[in-house]
Amino acid sequence: MTRGMFFEELEEGAHYRSAGVTVTEESVIRFALEWDAQPFHVDREAAATSMFGSLISSGLQTILLTYRMYFQLALLEGTALAGLGIDDVRFLKPVRPGDTLYVDVTVAKLKPSSRPDRGVVTCRLETKNHGGETVLTMGLSALVARRPDGPANGGARSCGVRRP
Repeated sequence: MTRGMFFEELEEGAHYRSAGVTVTEESVIRFALEWDAQPFHVDREAAATSMFGSLISSGLQTILLTYRMYFQLALLEGTALAGLGIDDVRFLKPVRPGDTLYVDVTVAKLKPSSRPDRGVVTCRLETKNHGGETVLTMGLSALVARRPDGPANGGARSCGVRRP
């Protein structure tokens, strides 16, 4: 059975890249109609005369796509205990239909908890388009399990970890 990494298997500075996802015009409009119905997200004509010049994805959609790509890396699959927060969200460039996005994830900080069975992991996420331009940055923090048999819990052993 494969699983994500426990707290002590992570390293500050480690870098991972997700698979890509292509944003379609239909997905931009469908998402916006339900969650963020600004004219430049749902109406081609209005979008053409906006400061963006065409339809663009809602920033909320970009955040959710970013999180999905991060989640699909499975870095913490089965070891994440709880999400603690999303910080410093910045929209740097609009996402347009036809853009293919991917996420670069860097383990920014590891902080042991006062409880020996867990620690806090903070990752920096950079969402980039197919041209390599950064469109979104944000931080994610999660409470992550330590290995049940790891050094903080009385022992150590090798285990099979799926690493992207």
